[in-house]
Amino acid sequence: MWPRVLVAGGSIGGLTAALVLGDLGCEVEVFERSGAALEGRGAGIVVLPTTERYFLERADETHRVSLELPWWKYVDAAGTELSAHLDRFRFSGWNTLYRGLLGEFDESRYHLDAEVVGFEQEADSVTIRLADGRQVEGDMLVCADGSGSTARRLLLPEIAPEYAGYVAWRGVTEEAKLGEGTRAKLADAMLYQVLEGGHILVYAIPSLAGSTTPGERLINFVWYRNYPLGPDFDDVMTDSEGNRRLATVPPGLVAPAHLAELLATAPRVLAPFLAEVVSVADEILIQAIFDLESPRMTFGRVCLVGDAAFVVRPHLAAGQAKACADAWALGASLDAAGGDVVAALAEWEPGQLALGRDVVARSRDMGRRSQVTGEMWPGDPDWKFGLWRAGQ
Repeated sequence: MWPRVLVAGGSIGGLTAALVLGDLGCEVEVFERSGAALEGRGAGIVVLPTTERYFLERADETHRVSLELPWWKYVDAAGTELSAHLDRFRFSGWNTLYRGLLGEFDESRYHLDAEVVGFEQEADSVTIRLADGRQVEGDMLVCADGSGSTARRLLLPEIAPEYAGYVAWRGVTEEAKLGEGTRAKLADAMLYQVLEGGHILVYAIPSLAGSTTPGERLINFVWYRNYPLGPDFDDVMTDSEGNRRLATVPPGLVAPAHLAELLATAPRVLAPFLAEVVSVADEILIQAIFDLESPRMTFGRVCLVGDAAFVVRPHLAAGQAKACADAWALGASLDAAGGDVVAALAEWEPGQLALGRDVVARSRDMGRRSQVTGEMWPGDPDWKFGLWRAGQ
């Protein structure tokens, strides 16, 4: 008999786990702390094959909305092209992927305003406690509650995400607002520029309506800039209302002085067409960069997946892919164990721990090279997206 599975967290990783385990035959319930369907989360993302595997193998592929940009190009401050590689990566918006996955799941089993604040387990069951006092019993608990995971804090109180020393300024604009020359540069390429103490990348993503047609798309930028831990970091993370934000300053709340500094710096250091993307962005936010690795992922009938277990810097574009890989591997282990939860988790954990440790180490090294030592260089063949190393 397949287990009744409770999933804490209804983002991309949690939904993927719910779908994969549901297809296996499990009865799955998802509990999301937000009171409304999720949105935002930094606009654009690079879509690795594992991230959209569910759409490719099991779903209605019309829900799969990502676009291919064949070229990975580097430019200098004058806009001169320094290198170009035919890599064919795919790109989308966080909202697009989330809505697609949610559309495949039974929404009557997707519970909003249902924050998991604790749990207890017996030899053959686990019971979650919700913030409103309700309790729900199941056979397995999958904790996909993100980088600020409540479950991880309860299970592994000694560890917490560590600030990397820099933030990502992120913004998005309608492609139609850009000049013809800038649109031409971005038509079929992701553009990188290496800067002193950082770098910026700019790429197209589908529109909010899902259009991938050039001219109708959105253009997303991510600009990594150093802010040392202490007064500099505290200042940039203090929003326009005077609130010190822990990880993200949302659009519309970035302090005017910091936003003005960004917009003044862009034309001085960026290629003209990259500076244009920054200058006309409709929504700009600040995302502090952290990382974390957990020594364990399983605890009896409870497991941590995705960012709840490993927080990965964005440079590999592997954060969402790692969460989805955890979900697919969990389904395979549970299938092989015939629904035996404890046996499945014991088999599943070693491989996912090894993968998590590897991606955290690789993303840390990339951050060190780009933000600290200045070793990042245009066309570097080792600077590529990917969940696994070459040959894995």
